[in-house]
Amino acid sequence: MQLTFHGHACVSLDLPDGGGTLVLDPGTFSDTAAALTRAVAVLVTHDHPDHVDVPAVVEHLGSAPDAQVWATAPAVDALREGGAPADRVHEVTPGQVLEIAGARVTVGGGGHALIHPEIPRAVNVTYLVEADGASAFHPGDSYDAPAALPAAGLDVLLLPVAGPWMKLAEAIDFTRSVPARTVVPIHEALLSEIGLNIVGARLDTARLSGDYTYSRLRTGESLKV
Repeated sequence: MQLTFHGHACVSLDLPDGGGTLVLDPGTFSDTAAALTRAVAVLVTHDHPDHVDVPAVVEHLGSAPDAQVWATAPAVDALREGGAPADRVHEVTPGQVLEIAGARVTVGGGGHALIHPEIPRAVNVTYLVEADGASAFHPGDSYDAPAALPAAGLDVLLLPVAGPWMKLAEAIDFTRSVPARTVVPIHEALLSEIGLNIVGARLDTARLSGDYTYSRLRTGESLKV
């Protein structure tokens, strides 16, 4: 399975047998045009614009008649209100296990990480994607761990490293709680190059965070899983 980073929280995963790509969180801070080019399936963790670019996804559904979207209820509502065909946008809830174009997707989570007690928390789900004998976990805007890891272990943890709801200590603790062979930083659009280097220096330290490969990808770069 090949994982490609498209900026901020958006990644795509090649599906088995040349079946196109599965895209997670194509938001307004990402290169959605590149991410959605071959997308037959789109997964959305929550309805914040940096995780779902509604016009871009609706436009893609118009040009790709076989493409489908799975998302939280508020994101489903936003997409349908934006013009998405109702029968091609599907609501997900934690605990579901989906079979999507050759991939097994386990839905978890439930709530966006707390920003402030006076700011309402968005509905946020996590996705554990398994395909072609490989696995990747996307937590959205949360540090909710998967209920269970694949029997062979998790290949890629997509790790949020910046946002108004987190601090670096939480990112370090999350890498310890979700052991993976490779950690790929995401949710990083708010960081400067200096900030990314500081974060990388702390997370790319097995003594602090665990035994894994820390693999920062630039927009458009890929990783073979």
